[in-house]
Amino acid sequence: MSAATGSSLIRHVEDWRAITSLNVYRGLVAFGLVALLLLDAAEQLFSLDQAELFRMACLLYLAQCALSLFMSLSHTPALRLQVLLACSVDVALCTTLSYASTGVSSGLGMLLITPVAAAGMLLPARLATLLAACAAIGIIGQEGWRAIRFVDVQAEFVQAGILGTIFFITASVAHWLAQRARVSEALAAERATEVRDMATLNRHIIQQMEIGAVVVDGSHRVQLINDAAIRMLEVEPDEPPGSAPLAHLSPELERALVHWREHNPASSEIIRAGSNALLPVFSTLGEGPYASVLVFLEDAVRQSEQAQQLKLVSIGRLSASIAHEIRNPLGAISHAGQLLAESETLGAQDLRMLDIIHRHSRRIDNIINSVMGLSRRSRLSRRTLALSNWLEDAVEDYLDYNDDAPDFDLDAFDPQLQIEFDPDHLRQVLFNLWDNAQRYARRDDIELTIRLTGHRNRQDRFCLDVIDNGPGIEPAILDQIMEPFFTTTREGTGLGLHIAGELCEANGAQLMPVAHSAGACFRIVFVHVWPAIAPAGLSVQSSHHESD
Repeated sequence: MSAATGSSLIRHVEDWRAITSLNVYRGLVAFGLVALLLLDAAEQLFSLDQAELFRMACLLYLAQCALSLFMSLSHTPALRLQVLLACSVDVALCTTLSYASTGVSSGLGMLLITPVAAAGMLLPARLATLLAACAAIGIIGQEGWRAIRFVDVQAEFVQAGILGTIFFITASVAHWLAQRARVSEALAAERATEVRDMATLNRHIIQQMEIGAVVVDGSHRVQLINDAAIRMLEVEPDEPPGSAPLAHLSPELERALVHWREHNPASSEIIRAGSNALLPVFSTLGEGPYASVLVFLEDAVRQSEQAQQLKLVSIGRLSASIAHEIRNPLGAISHAGQLLAESETLGAQDLRMLDIIHRHSRRIDNIINSVMGLSRRSRLSRRTLALSNWLEDAVEDYLDYNDDAPDFDLDAFDPQLQIEFDPDHLRQVLFNLWDNAQRYARRDDIELTIRLTGHRNRQDRFCLDVIDNGPGIEPAILDQIMEPFFTTTREGTGLGLHIAGELCEANGAQLMPVAHSAGACFRIVFVHVWPAIAPAGLSVQSSHHESD
């Protein structure tokens, strides 16, 4: 509901209340006049010149007030018509009552101030002014008629004129105040709508936050808690968290809050909530020792991982910068070695030294290329790939460029199976895994075989496993093998698997080592896959075995 609609509805309800209150007031006045008649006090009080006319006008006034009250309670007819009818009857009957008594000096004309004010509040300005004019003309007119009708009566036109002026002022002021009230109501309704919208937006934002948020009052009872905090604190679904004691949801968080209130330390300690390690951050909402406190809950493990990721990014940039600076002098050293190798006066010892220079220059160049590969993550061009055909082409390319390539055992996937991945990145990832298999899994007694198989995991995501028949990965290093600069050989850089993992993450996938019964297994978990896979088996042999 808009602010204008809400303001109009409120004004409509308030107007009906006003006309009902006016009719109640009119009824009380009429009842009072009739009661004075029954007690024979009206003639003494008002010095009635025409008692019968006064009595008839009072009875008609009471009957009309009862009818008006019924109509206002039933909301029939329309509001404006009821106000106009009630005020017109008041003008006619109050003028008659004044005429039947001693005129304007009786004070009965003052009864018209309230209906005139009501007309100013509930009717348009022109109608309200018209009723005020009718009331003023009626009071002045009855004074003139009394002077004509009764010879011994002196008309009090000055008092009647003053009273008529009061009617005009009353109608104008009442209408101005009513307009101000309507503007204020509209503004208040608009502000209330904005506040409600803002409160709804804030609640939505708080509920969508990945950081847990809890608001507790001075007695440590929960006033507000978002879904992330419920999940982090592992609150049971059947336990309503609202207005519950904080100690009931998390005793550890309660103790941390008490410690913070007592000591107000700059930093908080990590707390345990079920299986989660949380870092609470406290902030006071207000002043005083019993003010409410806002508690932000952050996953300590995730925060540590983010810090580690930022650290690795910084290290990668620094390493790339250093590698770029090393490449120029390394090229000069390698070029000088090649020129020196062309000399005909070199002995065997000199040639051995040159071979060492060439070998280590190539090794440093490989390290530089690996480090520079860390920056390739930003260059991403995903495509939709038919996995079955793309894998066959990748295997053929690898066999063409490797004379001593292993055998490949490739599952036959559904030809309709498609993935979304940068083809150059996927080729670099698989070639790195296959190169590692040749480097670490090859044995003299068994021909090296690499198997590519696919399946669905428990989260219904498609996984591609790269499995060799080598000795496998030692369990002690399974968790460290993906870390940057971790290697088990003197010749390795420790960056190949880390770069492969980074390229997979850049494409929305995940690369991980998996414990396997025979050989090493690396699993690529894809996210964007269509449709399901089909189990089957298709063997693709290396070119050198086919030639045999």
